[in-house]
Amino acid sequence: MVEKVAKVKKVTVKSIRTEEVKSAGSESRKVNKVANGAGEANSSSSKELRSNGTVTFYKDMKFPRNLFLQGLAFIYFIAFLSIYLQIEGLYGTNGVTPIKATLKLKSRTPLECFRDTKSLICALTPELGIGSHHTMEFFALVGTILSALGSMCVNCCVAPMMIILWVIYFSIYQVGGVFLWFQWDILLLETGILGILAAPWFPSSASFASKPKDITTMWMVKWLLFRLMFSSGVVKLISGCPTWWGLTALDYHFETQCLPTSLAYFAHQLPKWILRLSVVGTYYIEIVVPFMFFAPSKFVRRFAFWTQILFQVVIILTGNYNFFNFLTIVLCTSLLDSDFFVSSKNQDHGFSFSRILSRSFAYIIILGSLYVTGQQFGLKFNHDFTSLETKVGFKRPDFDWFIATAMPYALGLGVLTFTSEFLQSVIISVIDVKGCWKKFTSLLSSLSYGLVCAALFGVTLVPFTSLHKESNNALWSPLKELHDNLSNYHVTSSYGLFRRMTGTEKGRPEVILEYSDSLSGPWKEFNFMYKPGDVSAAPKFVIPHHPRLDWQLWFAALGTYHDNPWLVSLAYRLLQGEQSVQNLLDFGNNPTRAPKYVRASLYHYTYTKATTTDAPKNWWSREHSGSYLPVFSVDHEPLVDFVKKLGYMDDDLPPKYLWNTNLINGLNSIRRYVQLYRPEYVMWSFLMTLIALIFTSRMF
Repeated sequence: MVEKVAKVKKVTVKSIRTEEVKSAGSESRKVNKVANGAGEANSSSSKELRSNGTVTFYKDMKFPRNLFLQGLAFIYFIAFLSIYLQIEGLYGTNGVTPIKATLKLKSRTPLECFRDTKSLICALTPELGIGSHHTMEFFALVGTILSALGSMCVNCCVAPMMIILWVIYFSIYQVGGVFLWFQWDILLLETGILGILAAPWFPSSASFASKPKDITTMWMVKWLLFRLMFSSGVVKLISGCPTWWGLTALDYHFETQCLPTSLAYFAHQLPKWILRLSVVGTYYIEIVVPFMFFAPSKFVRRFAFWTQILFQVVIILTGNYNFFNFLTIVLCTSLLDSDFFVSSKNQDHGFSFSRILSRSFAYIIILGSLYVTGQQFGLKFNHDFTSLETKVGFKRPDFDWFIATAMPYALGLGVLTFTSEFLQSVIISVIDVKGCWKKFTSLLSSLSYGLVCAALFGVTLVPFTSLHKESNNALWSPLKELHDNLSNYHVTSSYGLFRRMTGTEKGRPEVILEYSDSLSGPWKEFNFMYKPGDVSAAPKFVIPHHPRLDWQLWFAALGTYHDNPWLVSLAYRLLQGEQSVQNLLDFGNNPTRAPKYVRASLYHYTYTKATTTDAPKNWWSREHSGSYLPVFSVDHEPLVDFVKKLGYMDDDLPPKYLWNTNLINGLNSIRRYVQLYRPEYVMWSFLMTLIALIFTSRMF
């Protein structure tokens, strides 16, 4: 189809010829073989047109919507399974932070617990007749199974399913404490809300047909992607971090990030000019490109799509950020339309004035944005053209002016494009849908979903405008009140990753736990599966698994143990020889019996220099920086009293409430089986099986 020039979208029945409808049906049959779940939703577009009386309109979002829903279910699957593999060690009766200390069901009723935490785990623990951490495991298993079904079958991705998945994850998040306080957990909850809005209510072909309201709901997904990327770019400069302003952030990032991969070691060795150019590229992709999400040109939007995908893939290869980058890729589906899934040979590539004008406009936008970015960062070749020189060409007052200008523009762009999409969905419902009843239901759906999305859009402005105080102060007061009322449910949040670089002076700080049977030594180190410890151990690929204990130890190294009481509990459980906690460590390379003494030291790690193409003998070098945690023994009274005050040694439920022995035994059996293998191996095995089932089902 010839690309349309940027202008107000007009939808008229007369502009749709019978031949175009037939062509759309032919194209849709080809799409069904490519798009996720397309074949299950509709056999052909022509059948869809006859069944619901809707003609083809400007932007068909059926296939991007289906891909988004299945992708979201896939992310839920990763998140639930990863959490499940760690529940006993983190939240079990003798875990690092037992969930019983949060629920306190022995001293209060389930209703009181629910009012405090908003988690269904409170209400269902007594009803299921199992312990609180068993209920958490049960929730995670149910979420894993349901999300696996949604990943394999697009017709399973209905709104009731999405509601259940969101409620389960929200319930786990609410009682998960410090080990679930990550931006991607909050991002998944907000994306889950949009998944509920985007999903049809019934698992029928008619329900999964292209609907006018899809235009509005998928725009909300695009708006979330815009806020995520733009905020992540802007906060780097707002923070005033000298490495971001000096374009030297990547000189440290690959070395100091939470869990680097082995490729990060080699990325760290790249020439300095490449690393600085990559910082400029990061600014371009995170600050400039997001405005292209709303471009009227399909070519510009696809350029934005592929730059975001490339950016996420590079991050995946060099850092273990669990499901975060995959979730961002899922959000990128909102930049597509159904034409993207049609074979290029079936599309019209003929020359026309409108096509030439549209493509010229796209090239001007893309090349112009690249040129302006290059000018702002002083990009130029050196005298022998062997490298690029870069330098920030603006000062902080200039950047403050940019934010003061860009924020109102971003808000205006959001309001205008949302209004345009909403009106388009209403016009399509009124003009293009045939039949009084279908016209009425379509219009009602477009209006109701549009109003909900409008309210949600207004709420998102509150955290988004936190980037610019004046814009935030100018917001309508009822929007702020509505945001405050919904904040406990994480309907929307502010985002901003890597605000400041850490470890810029001495290297990455690491807490090293040590044990001994004598105060005089020798002291040996506890080995973890993923975090740096042994200097000869290569950084590992563990994505999409999220080892939450290893991640929190990275944050703990930036402070003291007084700021991380869970670390004292970890030391106590290791002194007890608690097997569930030891399973979170590298259990094959740690003591088989409980040690008498435990302490922690602080080290600073830096990469060694790569001198050959082979893997280095030692990947890290390190220096001892002092004591982090004093020496503890299992009977050390201050230690025991501290753990008791945290509630970690309290009883869970009275024995009379633990009546469901069959379910308890079943959960214990499943856990014992999966604990035989490393968590990332379990994750990869299940993911490969799920992907194989998905692709196999497409063959029949």
